[in-house]
Amino acid sequence: MLAVGPIALGCAAPLAAELNVPIAVRVVSFVQPSPTGLITVAIVYDPGDAASEAEAASIERAIGSGLSVGRSVVRAHRVPVSTMGSLSGYRVAFVTAGLRTEQGSIAIAANRASVLTISSDRACVQTGRCVVGVTASPKVQITVNRAAARAANIRFGSAFLMLVKEI
Repeated sequence: MLAVGPIALGCAAPLAAELNVPIAVRVVSFVQPSPTGLITVAIVYDPGDAASEAEAASIERAIGSGLSVGRSVVRAHRVPVSTMGSLSGYRVAFVTAGLRTEQGSIAIAANRASVLTISSDRACVQTGRCVVGVTASPKVQITVNRAAARAANIRFGSAFLMLVKEI
């Protein structure tokens, strides 16, 4: 289990329902082989769901014109869940709140394209539909679903896995 205080990273703590973007982006640097260059991240959201739209907007604000992580720069692009179809072209997808009924189809698309899925929705990780969960309350916790990672052909460095909760 990784317990990292948001203040140590120089960022305010997000609301419990929002993804802690600096931590989520940092997780990307632990994928093996380590990504380099520009990484375009899909923000999968539902335009008709207020919580999903709010989280997508929050993620976009946090990433801005790009966040540096390791030898990479992360940029985000919103992808409406209704037009998602495929996640090819992305290495990472942030799965926003309010998508529980669509998480199965998101997981199928992510597995086909070997996309790392990250969500603040604990249930998405517990059910194996998201690879990584980042929760912020009462402390930051990163959870990795081993089966979901295998299904998407995602590997993490062993040092990272010693710091997180695996299920």
